[in-house]
Amino acid sequence: MGFSLYLAELRLTNFRKFGKGVNGEPGLVLNLNKGLNVLIGENDSGKTCIIDAIRFVLLTQSREYLRIDKDDFHNGAKELRIECIFRGFSINQAKDFLEWLGIDQNKQFYLRVFLNARLDEKGKVYVDDVRAGTDEEGQVLYSRARDLLRTIYLKPLRDAEHELVARRNSRLSQILSAHPEFDNGDEHHLVDIFQKANEKLKDYFKGENGSESIVLERINNYLNRFSDVRDPLKSEIAITHESLKSILEKIDLVLDCTKPGLGALNLLYIAAELLLLQIDKNIGLNLALIEELEAHLHPQAQLRLIEYLQEVCSEGKSELQVLLTTHSVTLASSVKLDNLIIFTEEKAFSLAKGNTYLHDGDYQFLERFLDSTKANLFFARGVLIVEGDAENLLLPAFAEVLGKKLSKHGVSIVNVGSTAFLRYARIFMRKKEPKMTIPVAIITDCDLRIYNKEGKRIVIENQLIVEAKRKIEEKKEKYSRDNVQAFVSPLWTLEFDIACSCLKVEFYAAILMAKDYKKADEKLNEGKEPTPTKKIAEYLEEAKIAISEWAEDELEIAKKITEEVVIKSTLSKAIVAQCFAEILLSKNFPEKKIQEIRRDPKLEYLVKAIDYVTGG
Repeated sequence: MGFSLYLAELRLTNFRKFGKGVNGEPGLVLNLNKGLNVLIGENDSGKTCIIDAIRFVLLTQSREYLRIDKDDFHNGAKELRIECIFRGFSINQAKDFLEWLGIDQNKQFYLRVFLNARLDEKGKVYVDDVRAGTDEEGQVLYSRARDLLRTIYLKPLRDAEHELVARRNSRLSQILSAHPEFDNGDEHHLVDIFQKANEKLKDYFKGENGSESIVLERINNYLNRFSDVRDPLKSEIAITHESLKSILEKIDLVLDCTKPGLGALNLLYIAAELLLLQIDKNIGLNLALIEELEAHLHPQAQLRLIEYLQEVCSEGKSELQVLLTTHSVTLASSVKLDNLIIFTEEKAFSLAKGNTYLHDGDYQFLERFLDSTKANLFFARGVLIVEGDAENLLLPAFAEVLGKKLSKHGVSIVNVGSTAFLRYARIFMRKKEPKMTIPVAIITDCDLRIYNKEGKRIVIENQLIVEAKRKIEEKKEKYSRDNVQAFVSPLWTLEFDIACSCLKVEFYAAILMAKDYKKADEKLNEGKEPTPTKKIAEYLEEAKIAISEWAEDELEIAKKITEEVVIKSTLSKAIVAQCFAEILLSKNFPEKKIQEIRRDPKLEYLVKAIDYVTGG
């Protein structure tokens, strides 16, 4: 089965967060996939705006009341416009929209459906009829055609139990009555079943067929006493009126378990909606709008659900189109990048091929390795991409010392665990306008090896500055583009360069602490009682005394400090970084020391990277 009619494009002008361009063009033009579209981004980034805009124009199968009000107008604008463009018409689908259809340059049908609204000086809102056509005025879209474009809408924090229980106009009855299985209406076999059940029920309460029930007889005796002799009232007991609509309104959809939780009921509700969506139909639109798919679902349930939706929305398997919003890193890391649309900076950025500088190999790599710990980059206002656990553990503490707490600034750290920076950075590099402005900093080592594994210096003084500068420029040129900027350590590695800086005492104290932790772990593994670790102040004093007694130059001191971390690699960089972060956060640095850190040439790249992603 191939794809058919789908919502291909959404254009918003002066609707909520999205204004209009300098030449009056729409503030947002969003191209959508035929199948699955996952809208991600932080709170209030515009995801719900997209869902609501579509609902205003297309309405929903639940037929809930929708109304544009003055708060829907962007920043004092007096007019707004929502436009939906549909493509993929089969001949059978096109016949229902003939008077509104256009033909594009590829000789394919397309349909423009739009809604205009105005706001007068007194704040009263005037909403035009929904219109369609190839020109700006269009013609009114009649109710029959508009009904064919209605969507399924699942709101956030769904009350699944309420939606699926028997009641007048229940959502379950709407779903069932719209299914082809019930097209026969009152001629349906289910009506016969209820007629027979009603007959048996009536016979029972009439006391027939051996029944001894006197309930109905007494009720009618009371009624006879209450009612007018010229028009006596008489009752009978039945399950429901013998019409299909009444029967369907008396049906519950329940789970075969005791007291199901909210998550299980939510899955049941989604399954019921999919029953209606996955009809093999050759007319109308098959579009579902789902807000916060993850509502009430634990991560594994989220994964199972999104995997299923990806499967049924994949090309050749269904005519189903889905737009869903999420704040879940579990879902964001599980969806194919082609299906993701990032909302940030009051814009929408599709990650589908052709929009970014991601290569085919990048898509394959990221779909394997972009896990939930890295997927937080989709919800960030700034991103730090680092190559190891040490930077991941250290940078939040270092930023806090500078007065730039990363969580306060909405900054995410992405530990790529290697030097595959570009595979992640290209997510933010746009081939087309608009460009992303979210600051992305790549922090990497210069990697100019100064000492060999035996501790012998292999770069002479005259070569050091020239070679380091060359490597730094190469890496900056390789990794930097537009909003993505590379920040490179001045000499060798993060650890070695910190050991050359004004924080060398604190860093050596962290190494001494890490060595004691390592000894304690070894004793625990041997089943022995570990020696208690010392206080931070004691490690700092020990480090200060040791460094003061070394008469070597800056590089030799750094070599001694980092010998077990960089030269011999016998001590975990991650544990050292964790200890260093603990020491930094334990100290109340005076402003003079903070300014010294900021000016230190060995720490400058870290300072600049943090300033960049936190807005300066």
